[in-house]
Amino acid sequence: MAPSAKSATEQKPLTGAEKGLLFLVSLEEAVATKILKCMTPEEVRQLRAAAAALPEVESAALTTVHVEFAQQMERGVPTSLRGSGAYLRRLVGHALGEAKAVELWADSREGSGAVQQLATLDLPTILGIIDREHPQTIAVILSQIEPKRAAEIASQLNPERQAQVVIRLAQLESLPTTVIEEIEKQFATEIASLATGSRHTIDGVRAAGDLLKHLESERSEALIEELTSLNPELAEKLKKALFTFEDLMRVDAKGMQVVLKEISTENLVLALKTASEEIREKVFGSVSSRAAQMIREELELLGPTRLADVEAAQQMVVEAALRLEREGRIQVAREGGADYV
Repeated sequence: MAPSAKSATEQKPLTGAEKGLLFLVSLEEAVATKILKCMTPEEVRQLRAAAAALPEVESAALTTVHVEFAQQMERGVPTSLRGSGAYLRRLVGHALGEAKAVELWADSREGSGAVQQLATLDLPTILGIIDREHPQTIAVILSQIEPKRAAEIASQLNPERQAQVVIRLAQLESLPTTVIEEIEKQFATEIASLATGSRHTIDGVRAAGDLLKHLESERSEALIEELTSLNPELAEKLKKALFTFEDLMRVDAKGMQVVLKEISTENLVLALKTASEEIREKVFGSVSSRAAQMIREELELLGPTRLADVEAAQQMVVEAALRLEREGRIQVAREGGADYV
């Protein structure tokens, strides 16, 4: 017979994160989701750590926490916290979005599992293991690996295989957990928390875009061209993922001046409506002080605007930058280094 849990008075005092976790998992999901929306990524990570370290408590501890928060404990709240990590993961997905949840949970699996171990091997060994695998399997593997390393692996595949893998990677949205489990078992090791819940969410377009950004520019462009013939709609999404409005930060000062000459003041003001402060300052620093002041004033006067219109204006700027880059009139710094493409 298992020993009984210690009473609340005998247990080690709860930390702030542990109290927060107890309180959060005792609430209705809709209420807990609203609370999570107000928390920082670091606070969410602390809750996740508390969920892993605090498997079980007595109801008295829950009562104490609710008294501290000056709220009444709901009836029927389970005293066992086993599975609260999965519940917390689901709440974070609802509150912050699946992409952010995947990012916050990503460090919990670093260095564990067959796929992560595979990524640490030398390239010839990796290729010997995955070369005979189906492109879909390779795409799933690369989606779980850091983009720069995934690009190194993909660059060693022949061009046809690269295209097959990238198109499947970009089409990934979610997978049954059993699929990832089978891939892990195939490499003779147990899965280590690659997913919580019944499905594992993957931002395939972003993963494929990150991979293409780390390939040599010539190969990246060739792949996009090849994908355009295979799946034009998906290729267009990848083009947008490769260079976004915020990526204008990678255009040098001289190049930024060239880009802005191609854009009307009306469209520029509209594009800056939702832009980060960094992008705004870059634009202001690339025009005369008089022009910068005029843009600032027009931004202040700009009323409520449809998001679709703002995004269209931003895309217009992006397309101008990409066209100027293709013409060799500007340079765009490559991600992860000082090289230019």
